[in-house]
Amino acid sequence: MGYSVGRWNGDTLVVESVGFNDRTWLDVSGHPHTEALRITERFTRKDFGHMQIQITFDDPKAYSRPWTIALDAQLMPDTELLEFVCNENEKSLQHFVVTDEDRRKSRTKVTVAPDILSSYVGTYEAASPTGKPEVLVVTLDGDQLSAAPATGGTYALVAESDTTFSASGAPVVFHKDVKGVVTHFTVHTVEGDLTFVRKR
Repeated sequence: MGYSVGRWNGDTLVVESVGFNDRTWLDVSGHPHTEALRITERFTRKDFGHMQIQITFDDPKAYSRPWTIALDAQLMPDTELLEFVCNENEKSLQHFVVTDEDRRKSRTKVTVAPDILSSYVGTYEAASPTGKPEVLVVTLDGDQLSAAPATGGTYALVAESDTTFSASGAPVVFHKDVKGVVTHFTVHTVEGDLTFVRKR
């Protein structure tokens, strides 16, 4: 997970981290990095209760240029820090057990007609918790359907039926209106469902 060294630059705490291996991701979407990754974090208190945080990612072996994200942190007094562990709401363990039925399904390749696959191609948008729309572009290359977020990367959509696909283990279900036109798709995860509406 790297080696971090902190120093003060005026009123800003600067933390530089290096020495990463390539066995982790940068985020839950699976953006990769190499051992060349260097992360610089800057923590600046604007006033009591407010802090600006800037995090710069620099990995010349994986990305064409560095990028920075900015966060505004706010003090929440009289609250308790909680460890980030999915314990009380744990829903994943049951999916880790592989049954004979799962093994049979994995050996059966589902083929979807090209005209059905091409009907799913388009741009889809969902509301995210941050308020900024999340956009996925669904494309077709040969008989492979894929979804690409605006932030980069691509998810292969593996067919399980004519309307249900799997992306990194999460079920993706396409929906049509009464005229047979694809209107949206839903991604089902243990944390909840996320619906992407097709943009016209």
